[in-house]
Amino acid sequence: MPDNPVTVRGIDYKSVFPFTLIFRSFRVAVHPSKLILAVLAMILIYFSGSILDAIWPSRAVPGEIAIYAASRGERNAGRLYHERVGEARREAQAEYERMLVATGKSKEQARFGDIKWTIIHNRDKDVKAARERYENVRKSADEALANAPEDKKSEARTARDEALAAAEQAANRAVTVAYSEASDQYKEARAARGAGLFETFVGQQVGLLNNLIAAVRDWRWIGREGVIDICVRFFTVGPVWAIRHHPIFFSLFFLAFLSIWSVFGGAIARIAAVHLAREEKISIRQALRFSTSKFLSFFSAPIIPLFIVLGLGLVVAVGGLITNIPFLGPIVVGALFFLALAAGFVMALVILGLGGGFNLMYPTIAVEGSDSFDAISRSFSYLYARPWRLAFYSAVAIVYGALCYMFIRYFLDLLLMLAHFFAGMLVFGTANNNDPLWNVIWPGPTITGRLSYSVDFFALGAGQSLGAFFIWCWVHLLAALLGGFAISFFFVASTSIYYLMRKEVDATELDDVYLEQSEEDFGETLPAASVPDATAPAPPAAG
Repeated sequence: MPDNPVTVRGIDYKSVFPFTLIFRSFRVAVHPSKLILAVLAMILIYFSGSILDAIWPSRAVPGEIAIYAASRGERNAGRLYHERVGEARREAQAEYERMLVATGKSKEQARFGDIKWTIIHNRDKDVKAARERYENVRKSADEALANAPEDKKSEARTARDEALAAAEQAANRAVTVAYSEASDQYKEARAARGAGLFETFVGQQVGLLNNLIAAVRDWRWIGREGVIDICVRFFTVGPVWAIRHHPIFFSLFFLAFLSIWSVFGGAIARIAAVHLAREEKISIRQALRFSTSKFLSFFSAPIIPLFIVLGLGLVVAVGGLITNIPFLGPIVVGALFFLALAAGFVMALVILGLGGGFNLMYPTIAVEGSDSFDAISRSFSYLYARPWRLAFYSAVAIVYGALCYMFIRYFLDLLLMLAHFFAGMLVFGTANNNDPLWNVIWPGPTITGRLSYSVDFFALGAGQSLGAFFIWCWVHLLAALLGGFAISFFFVASTSIYYLMRKEVDATELDDVYLEQSEEDFGETLPAASVPDATAPAPPAAG
């Protein structure tokens, strides 16, 4: 019997390679509704941390996190850290007090604003002196020219022009130095006063992210300043410093962060859940209504495992008190120590489950419409049932997300460079420090630098400063889109991974998603095929 020829006309890649669902994350993540929610979340988180910085009595010393990182690998790390921070604090305090005294007031009466105005006053005095020197040279040169004999006028005029050119150059250089020194002194004063704890933490983490981008671009994956090294420091230096040495401040910030994350992150996860399952989009209003209705579930899902670990830890700690009983105490503790080991085993499982399954908790609530206990149960179950499959999906999402992030980053770099070039093409003026005006108003981006920047307001007039501030706001709002994309991609990719893990473990189809009654009327419907045909016959009644 001859074989019948079979023609392969196509491959269903979604069935053969289900992980390709993750590659839809970019297209879903850049949808405006998700980016708007992510940027709003970033702004609220930033203001929450800034408000805490403003009201918190203690501040970080210059380089405090670097001091912690340098002390970690040494013996008696905690004692060394406190000694070095104490020394740095005393030096900064002495420098700050010196600046306060330089204002002409006592240390008790002077404030930071007095230091700023003293710096401005000294700068203006130096600028005025430089201009007076130029005027004196000009008057002397003019007098010499007027008193020169007629047959020496040409030589005198040449000498005057040379003297004026040299004097003008010297005056401009003195003005530039005066403004530069004033800016440096102001930065030193701010550093001596100390930075807010949140500001210090964010600066550390953002710096590591920029280093990470450079490492990926240069393809440095291992070794010092490689991708792996930077990622390890990102999660083990700043966060551990915050928890160990400023626990109350960062506990309050964590609660504020988690509240914002629950509302806006839950809304992003909800939009992604419906979008991925049904190719339909719900509105921001519907998403926020869902996340606020499930706020306690989103808020408590990551906290409950922490409470479990803390509760078991306290029980073990209380049991350890028995050791203080003379003679019998150590014997009892030693005999029952297997209970402490059992508690440690449970705590280790919970911590590993939280770390490995945290990204599945919010998608569980968003997809299933369930509660925090279901989120914890499913995330732990999927992690321990298929750990390598989850690790593979996560690795694909990280690599793909890093490439997408770099693409958007360089796109924004190109956008800002073009805007900077053409907007400043016909700006010919100079700032007060004699630098090109446009470069002072907006220093402009670089392909390898940070999107954020600071403005040297000391070199600008009132109107110029206001214009520079508006440009700063617009540029940083655009730069916030990059962070917004990272947040949006995290939730979309996590939701994709949740769908894949649910299908792998529970054999549930990818298009199965919980829909509320109010979500029957969606904001947008992408494919026409997703709308049921009103003319189709109804299914026969059961029974």
